[in-house]
Amino acid sequence: MEQTAIEYAICGGHAIDLFLDVKTRPHKDLDVSIFQEDRDKIISYMLNKGWDIYEPYGTEYLHKINNIENQKRLKLNIWCVKPNNPHYIFTEHENNTYDVIFDNSEQSKLNYIEFLFNTQNDGKFLYSRNHNIGLNLDEAILQDRGIPYIAPEMVLLYKSTAIDNFDYQLDFENASIKMNDKQLMWLKDSLQIMFPNGHKWIDSIILKDR
Repeated sequence: MEQTAIEYAICGGHAIDLFLDVKTRPHKDLDVSIFQEDRDKIISYMLNKGWDIYEPYGTEYLHKINNIENQKRLKLNIWCVKPNNPHYIFTEHENNTYDVIFDNSEQSKLNYIEFLFNTQNDGKFLYSRNHNIGLNLDEAILQDRGIPYIAPEMVLLYKSTAIDNFDYQLDFENASIKMNDKQLMWLKDSLQIMFPNGHKWIDSIILKDR
């Protein structure tokens, strides 16, 4: 990524590990956040590096991107897969669409990256599901030994839509213990906006100075 001059940050479960400075659980993939304005740049770069690139297309299929002009742009993410990655089996259908089977194994090599495209505006990192929710860029993107990563409160807000996921619940439990009151309060306020009828994490958030 340093070769691209594209601003990026590790997100997902690896971001939680960077925040905690310890590996907390196995990870099946590597998620990287970049801003939407750099979408075409990262696709061109990854294609030139020999990666296969797919974008979600509908609810069941992926569309293979062969060049930057050949995009559906329906979703805010792309899959970059090294050819012959043994954990992903792609089956081609008509119109350059594919379905995929993944064996759910832990990622041990850099052969899969999911890029997620986010929005920045007026010095804020905006939550993609509600642009009224945001964090100042210097609070949203943190650093660990020179590695940029998304702050845990923003990562957990994304994970909050799938609380039945065991790994996401574990991420919440591990990260919330180490988060400061400002981070916890932002997460709690954001959860209340997104889930006005309640969310189990809201009552689990306990500020340390109270």
